[in-house]
Amino acid sequence: MQTLQGRTCAFAGATAGDGVAAVKALCQGGMNVVMTTHAAARAQALVDEVNSLGYPGRCVAVGATEDGPAEESPATYERLEQTFGSVDVIISNTGGLGDGTPMEQVETDVLMQEVEHLVAGSFNMMKAALPSLRRSKAPRIILMTSVEGVEGGVHGSFVNAVAKGAVNALAKNAAARLAGEGITVNCIAKGAIPRVEGLHPGDLDPADFLPSIPMGRLGTPEDLAQLICFLASEESAYITGQTISVSGGLDLRP
Repeated sequence: MQTLQGRTCAFAGATAGDGVAAVKALCQGGMNVVMTTHAAARAQALVDEVNSLGYPGRCVAVGATEDGPAEESPATYERLEQTFGSVDVIISNTGGLGDGTPMEQVETDVLMQEVEHLVAGSFNMMKAALPSLRRSKAPRIILMTSVEGVEGGVHGSFVNAVAKGAVNALAKNAAARLAGEGITVNCIAKGAIPRVEGLHPGDLDPADFLPSIPMGRLGTPEDLAQLICFLASEESAYITGQTISVSGGLDLRP
């Protein structure tokens, strides 16, 4: 059983890619999902679609503020508490900017740009939401890393793997510091899960991973969504500081 009913999450990186399926699954389970986004038109289309399905959870979107991304502003969470009564979960699913540039050709500023994008974004979201999470009866923080970021490897983007590895370290350190307050922090290590809308310029093709996946298939957004639902639920209270792989065994390759 997963208790999502009446809970509220702020979800960054929800309006495209593998986040869409998670939004639908959370709302279907009764969770209110607030998507923080800079893509207003795309977000509104998803809001309209999800809310038309009659799920018990509401879907809404909030855009950037004058101070920057909505998910990095404490005022965002204060408003959400006023609207929904609590902020119980934050999910940082921000996508990477890296491509297949060989390690020896990567410039330092490009590497640090990726670290800033992924690590600072997750950290700023977590820091801004903490006052509200501390008032939740079952607070959860879910960050996203990758198999390459955790295990190393040569299939994915070098700069993305390094930055995602740092996100994993952020989650573990924060988990240790927040566990005494009952706030869980966990990371999901994604394997080869294709984007719903196809490849973007510079993306690596997930099919390149297929020979290394013991299950013999690529992942789906729904595979990821079900784990997100569990980690966001009240029942995941005793799981923290963990990195859970959704990869079909990609992390088991020799």
